[in-house]
Amino acid sequence: MPLELRQVRIFVTVADELHFGRAAAHLRLPPSVVSEQVKKLERLIGVELFDRSHRAIALTSAGSQLVSLGRSLLHDAECFIERARAHEHPGRVLRLGIGLGMGRRLAFILRRLAHAGLSVRTVSVPPRERSALLEAGDLDAAFIRGRVRGSLIAHHVWDDELVAALPEHHPLAAQETVQLADLARSPAALVSQDVNPALHDVLSGGLAALGLRVEVGMRFSTIEATFAELVAHPTPMWTPVFAAYEAEHVYEGISIAAIQPRLTLPAFLAVHHRSGARLQVVIDASRESAAPSGARSASESLL
Repeated sequence: MPLELRQVRIFVTVADELHFGRAAAHLRLPPSVVSEQVKKLERLIGVELFDRSHRAIALTSAGSQLVSLGRSLLHDAECFIERARAHEHPGRVLRLGIGLGMGRRLAFILRRLAHAGLSVRTVSVPPRERSALLEAGDLDAAFIRGRVRGSLIAHHVWDDELVAALPEHHPLAAQETVQLADLARSPAALVSQDVNPALHDVLSGGLAALGLRVEVGMRFSTIEATFAELVAHPTPMWTPVFAAYEAEHVYEGISIAAIQPRLTLPAFLAVHHRSGARLQVVIDASRESAAPSGARSASESLL
């Protein structure tokens, strides 16, 4: 039985969500189909990808190692199709690298680009991979927060504010605004520094200005999984998240608080070559997406 890209896509989605029902909703498939396809993939490769022995599923050791390969496989398949289409319709599709936490901005930007007649394919990968894909010519542009490699051309488009996500049993959970120095008294759930160095830079820099250091309590994986762990863990911990993303989501057992002093990450649209006309449209739409919602609504009414 040959390996099917559909099975790999389902596996990666379940790995992201760590929930068969949410993965099924994301893929617009019945949960039974998602579960069946994962089992078929496990039988094909001869290893279990998920530990189903508890109420919440988790990746096995093999699953954790294979999920990144699965993402690469899906990306390579998309590049294969994209390059074939590019030969047939040169300049037709703009390949745009994106990440988590863009909130309503992404929808606004894509609507703007569609109105301008641009066809866009978004590619969601970690920051370091976005830079590598840009340098390899597999992306036309990418949103990158914080550090941008010197070989790339960076256009500043907005600033992202960080807020604190805290479980309800955290001593600071009832506060609308928390002091960074107070947050530093409890461990944080953080993504590893090699995955998101810019986030570590801004958090460490903010704490260093107060003569403090961050204590890592556990590793951040996905929003859903990390929030679930924060709620269940007996030790009060917190995690920094992007305000633009959290403004649109509510999670049971998690409260969101503004941080003082404010912590912000600059966001850039990075490109490998000097911007052409269509990339200038992306830059303009990105900067406009950061305008106050009232100003955005007024400009959208002109479309």
